[in-house]
Amino acid sequence: MKIRQLGTQNDGTRSFEIRAGTLSYRALLRCIRRIPGAVVTDAAHHPMTDDTKINIIYKDVTITIDTPFSDYIINCTSSSGAFDEFVSKLSSCPVKWWDRIF
Repeated sequence: MKIRQLGTQNDGTRSFEIRAGTLSYRALLRCIRRIPGAVVTDAAHHPMTDDTKINIIYKDVTITIDTPFSDYIINCTSSSGAFDEFVSKLSSCPVKWWDRIF
């Protein structure tokens, strides 16, 4: 899966982007749950507006995924290497054609 770095904000929040057509909300959750040590603490998805909010704890780092403009934006305020490790493991998750739909 292709994940693109968006940059770092003034408050230290680092952001990455997954394009909307890459995979569905459920497929994204499946990929996250396959990562050892990743715990999904909150997940919400509105099917009509496609708004998404996912909170994850990975190695004592809180990671948030939301969809402000229909692309998935992955945010983390920690400068820990655990966030980079999480993004690396998520990007190595294989995406099949049906993951874009289901």
